[in-house]
Amino acid sequence: MKIRKIKTITLLIILNLMLPGCNGLLPEKKVKNNVSLEDYQMGGIKQSEALQKIKYHSTKSEIEPINAKVDEINWEVKEEQTGKRVNVEKTLKELLDSKEGKQIKLVIEEVKPKVYKDVLERNIVEIGSYTTPLLDSRESRMTNIEVASNELNNIKVLPGQEFSFNTVLGKRTKQKGYEQAPIIIKTSDGIKKSPGLGGGICQISTTLYNAVEKARLEVTERHMHSKKIGYAPKGKDATVAYGSIDFKFKNNHKYPIMIKVYINNQELTVKIFENRN
Repeated sequence: MKIRKIKTITLLIILNLMLPGCNGLLPEKKVKNNVSLEDYQMGGIKQSEALQKIKYHSTKSEIEPINAKVDEINWEVKEEQTGKRVNVEKTLKELLDSKEGKQIKLVIEEVKPKVYKDVLERNIVEIGSYTTPLLDSRESRMTNIEVASNELNNIKVLPGQEFSFNTVLGKRTKQKGYEQAPIIIKTSDGIKKSPGLGGGICQISTTLYNAVEKARLEVTERHMHSKKIGYAPKGKDATVAYGSIDFKFKNNHKYPIMIKVYINNQELTVKIFENRN
C-alpha cells in the first residue's frame, strides 16, 4: 500500500511539473514573432508577461458604466451610459493563437448600467395639475407672475413637511423684481382694486391650491378673495398677503413632491409631481 501511495504522489508531482510555466517538461507558451496587440509589439514574450501587458493596456480602454440619475434640483433624469470592459481571457487566447505578423485588438465587451432613465422617469408621477387663464396680461402683472413663478418652480416638499406660500416667496419687494399691479383691497368705501406691489400673484396661489386639491394633499390654511375673480370658479381661489394671509398645505403622502410652474399660451399651469424612486 505504501509503495502504491508513493507512486501516486510521484505521478502527481510529474504532471504538475509538466504544466506551462512551472519549469517542468513543457515550457511556458509564448506569443509568436511579430504579433502585436493594438500598436504594441508582443512577439516572443511569455504567456505570463503577455497577461500582465493586456491588463495594463486594459486600464486605458475600460469605461465604467454610469447609472441614470435624478437631478436633485429639478428632478430631470440624466440618461445612463454604457460602459466598456476588456475580456482579458479572450484577448490572451487570441494573442497566443495568432499567427506570426498578425495584429489583434483588445476584446472589448459592453457593460450595462444597473439603472435606466425610463425606469426612473416612470417613477416620477404627476399627481395634480391645474390651469388658469391669464385674462389680465398687462406687463406689470405678468412680470409679477413670472417672478413669483420662478421662486415657486422646483420647490420640493418632503413627506410630513408643511409648505407655506409666503415663506417660499418672502416679502414682495422691488429688489426682487416685483412691480405695482392691481390687487383687491377692502376700504371704507367697500372692496376695490388698487395698485399694489406684487399684484397678480394670487393667481399663482389659486392655481397652486387647485393643483394641491387634485393631488389630495392636506390644505392647512387657505383664504378666499373678498370678491369674485375671473380666472377660477367661485370658492376655488386662494388669496395671499405677506405677513397676514397665507396659503399652506402639508405633504401627507409617503413620497417627496415637487411643484412645477408653466406659463404659455396665455395660461398659467401648476403641476405637482411625486418621486417614487
